[in-house]
Amino acid sequence: MKEKNKKTLRDALNQLPEYGANAGAWKGIEAGLTPPLGEQLPSYQPPAEVWNGLNRELNTPAPVVNMRRRAWTRVGGIAASVLVIVALGVGLWPEALNAGPKVSISYAQEVAPATSSHDWTEDEESFNRIIAQIEERNEPALNTLNMELAELTEAKEEMKAMLVAYGEDPSVIRQLAEIERDRSDIYRRIIVEL
Repeated sequence: MKEKNKKTLRDALNQLPEYGANAGAWKGIEAGLTPPLGEQLPSYQPPAEVWNGLNRELNTPAPVVNMRRRAWTRVGGIAASVLVIVALGVGLWPEALNAGPKVSISYAQEVAPATSSHDWTEDEESFNRIIAQIEERNEPALNTLNMELAELTEAKEEMKAMLVAYGEDPSVIRQLAEIERDRSDIYRRIIVEL
């Protein structure tokens, strides 16, 4: 940014008083810096092969082919940039000429409030009978399915508590229905295993 009142600023800065530091201030700073930082840090020497490798890399001349390739790559990048800018300009040009009103149509679909008349506990008796049969047989595959069923039952109870706490929210009812479908799927798998 260019300063518009350069002379006024320079005059104001020249009128400010100058202050020098006391001679003892520098000695106090120097005393606070002892021991010097260089003495506090550990010193490490890299292996000799590191320095030899760096010297070899610095002494090898850069191939001319790479420099030419870089030049053509740079020219190609500039040409691609120009091409993109021209394409955008051509693409946006008709919109700039036809700057008339734009009409858009939008629609939405609202979900009607769900009324849940479903009894979420009607199948619990059959689930309890299956769980009892699984515990009698005590097979690893059935025990795994029983654990999955227990997790889904716990999730179902949490969703039912949310229905009581927040009312009949459609998203909660959908989640509860999904959990019931998963429980029914596991129930079918258990029946197949039995």
